[in-house]
Amino acid sequence: LQGLQASMQRNNANDGPPQQVRTVVNTLLASLPDVRQFGDSRQVAQALSNSGAFLEARLFNGATGQLAPDIKAQMVRLVAQLLPNVPGGTLFSPTTASTMAQALPGLMRTALGALGQVAPKPHPGVFPLPTRLLQNAEEEGDLQHLLRLAAAAISRLQSHQLASLDQTGTTPDGNLQTTWQLEIPLRTGPEFMPVQVKVQREETREQQADPERERRDPLEMLWRVDLAFDLHPLGPLQVQAQISQGKLSSQLWAELPATAQLVESQLGDLRARLAARGVNVGDLQCHHGVPPQGPRTHLEQRWV
Repeated sequence: LQGLQASMQRNNANDGPPQQVRTVVNTLLASLPDVRQFGDSRQVAQALSNSGAFLEARLFNGATGQLAPDIKAQMVRLVAQLLPNVPGGTLFSPTTASTMAQALPGLMRTALGALGQVAPKPHPGVFPLPTRLLQNAEEEGDLQHLLRLAAAAISRLQSHQLASLDQTGTTPDGNLQTTWQLEIPLRTGPEFMPVQVKVQREETREQQADPERERRDPLEMLWRVDLAFDLHPLGPLQVQAQISQGKLSSQLWAELPATAQLVESQLGDLRARLAARGVNVGDLQCHHGVPPQGPRTHLEQRWV
């Protein structure tokens, strides 16, 4: 996403791209939320909803009127506008959903090219997904490189969606685990910072048997929230938070030693601010490094 946004800004500043491409790019860049908006829970909910993770669900339910701000839908529109202007691109009309459905699989294979050779494919359960930047080949034009980046961004969104499916199911102890994994690009001044998010909800058999329990108090269930982002000048940060029976506990990891010390010095203030919001705060810790990646329990189901 970083490479795509930088390329879009660079192409948008030039007079080369056609007007339709510039319009789609401007709309996409303008729809990205600002990091300061994440102090408002409603803005967070809207950003999660428009992250692209729920595009297929909206299409399935016929909610086509809600597609405009969806990031994945906008990526597909960008690809549709780029194809007729790229040498060797497949000409097709993006006006019908049937034509898009027929052209998109072949488009992805063509546009991605040698993307799979850049790095080994991560397991769907890996969080956060590693950064894999495409290099601009000398024989490629700006629009051709932008097309490859847009296709790669769609592929990355789909990787998050597949990770959600892979981790959703029944745990060995019979609990129902639901996972939502996605990525949100945030504005941080003139730049963009992608934030990877994973939310997991776990319900016991007793909670599953009482459908009204979630409506009465959804925090009785076990909730896990994982965040991963790289905020200049703090460097890469990861957060793991857990809410169980209404009590919040969190572990933070900073790859830079100075950042780990800074966050550690602010945990007391964070605890006080959370308590002032009515949150029952448990353990809060900050560590230097990255979270340990232990053995994972994989689901028996396999998606083909």
